[in-house]
Amino acid sequence: MGSDSLTAPPRVAVLLALFNGARHLQPQLESYCAQTLRPAVVLASDDSPGDGTAERFRQFARADQSAIQWKLVDGPQRGLTANFLSLLAHPEAHADYIALSDQDDIWLPDKLESAVAILAPYSRRPALLGTRSWEWNPKTGRKILSRPMPAPLNFAHALLQNFAGGNTMVLNRAAMDLVRRALPGMPVPSVHDWWLYQLVSGTGGMVLFDPTPRLLYRQHHGNEMGASSGIGPRIRRLRSMLDGTYRDWIGQNLATLHSHADLLTPEALKMLERLTENRDADLMKRLALLHGSGLHRKGFANQTALWLAATLRKL
Repeated sequence: MGSDSLTAPPRVAVLLALFNGARHLQPQLESYCAQTLRPAVVLASDDSPGDGTAERFRQFARADQSAIQWKLVDGPQRGLTANFLSLLAHPEAHADYIALSDQDDIWLPDKLESAVAILAPYSRRPALLGTRSWEWNPKTGRKILSRPMPAPLNFAHALLQNFAGGNTMVLNRAAMDLVRRALPGMPVPSVHDWWLYQLVSGTGGMVLFDPTPRLLYRQHHGNEMGASSGIGPRIRRLRSMLDGTYRDWIGQNLATLHSHADLLTPEALKMLERLTENRDADLMKRLALLHGSGLHRKGFANQTALWLAATLRKL
């Protein structure tokens, strides 16, 4: 028998955050079972106040005939970001690869297999993968492809913009080891997935983007995070800059990054300190910050809005 036949497949764990998801949960769970590379374990953290989400998960787990291990824990009841951070810190979240999951998407069958193939060459350094998705309206059947994210993906970009939805993200073991070093005592960032991008890029890890959509992102009124494409989301992003929400997010993220600044590369630390010091400086220093530092957002409209935010002290 050859050595290849004795090689075990990579162990993949799915981290699933639950909140009032009973209505849409089953298709997502079924899509895990339909993966060409099935996860070894699905670890779910339930923040629901009692709508039947936990029982729906348990019923599915009892009926499932696959070899997947289904585990359910109580969530921290402090919002989506805190729920995902608790999952990332959980002792059961140990695997070669960790995939984050929303409760109401539908994964396409090759999602995990393709992620492992893309991440495998980077096993010796922290690596994070995000992908495009289909933003899908199940009532009409309409699908819209989420926006692409052009290279490079680096800390100068991560400080001011996320690169992919957390529901598409997969981390390798080295990235998870890094996350566990950063988590103790860390203040909660604005969004868990944006922080993962900042952490991995800021410590010299690899951030990769797969332009092929790997899931259906269900659009409905209960979604905690909305779609990324179209004129509506663009208006919301601009409004968040002008009303101070974006500035608050940046402030939260800076505080989080400073709590584990010892993990950052010297170059990333210098960039972090420069943004921290100059976002409240006079107008010329704020504009010089964007002009000479490499800090940026992807896309002409996003970059224009960024300059407007700096001008209005909304950065």
